[in-house]
Amino acid sequence: DLMGLSCGGSCLKCLVMFFNSIVFIGGGICTGFGIYLLVKANQSAGAVALTLPGFITGFGSLIFVLGFLGCFGACYENRCMLLTFAGVISVLIVSEFICGILIFVYRHKFVEYAAEGLRHQIEYSETLTGSEGTDLKKALDKIQEELDCCGGNGPSDWTVVPASCCSNGKKGCKTPHTTGCAQAMYEKMKGEALACGIILVIICLLQIGAIICACCLANKLKGYEKV
Repeated sequence: DLMGLSCGGSCLKCLVMFFNSIVFIGGGICTGFGIYLLVKANQSAGAVALTLPGFITGFGSLIFVLGFLGCFGACYENRCMLLTFAGVISVLIVSEFICGILIFVYRHKFVEYAAEGLRHQIEYSETLTGSEGTDLKKALDKIQEELDCCGGNGPSDWTVVPASCCSNGKKGCKTPHTTGCAQAMYEKMKGEALACGIILVIICLLQIGAIICACCLANKLKGYEKV
């Protein structure tokens, strides 16, 4: 038992379990938040805005599992599992750091890329006939109605302005919504992305603490095994 080794070793074990319990809970919260965003995005924008919520859900699930493994390794004083946990979390933190930089650098490109994608979808919908064209137009109408927007960049993306772009609900109106849906989506996501970013920063700090404690505990266990 590690208690027989030293009080310091016992404290490290408790710290590893504490940090990983918080990471475990944080991963669960992040997963729940991602699922909430998936449902919300699916209701308001179909499959158009599911990428970010899907990423958040997957990332949260991974953190959830790793937090559990870290707790398990500390509880059963498994040195191999602790070192594996520390290695995987280290790679994950580097990946999070790189992703954070890329998101910060290219955050303003979101509107440009989303607007271009929506414009192509609008052009494509205008060439379709039958149920396929109707389904795509319904999805685009839903986005425009939910966000009070029109087109990717603006009303000019449409050959004929649809009723969903108009406050009066009449097709071809003279005063459609002027805000493009890409910009409206960006504005809507900013608050949610900020909340997610704060959660991820807190989780990263906890992960660093968990790595340090896990490595120290693994080193204690190595010395204990030699005795």
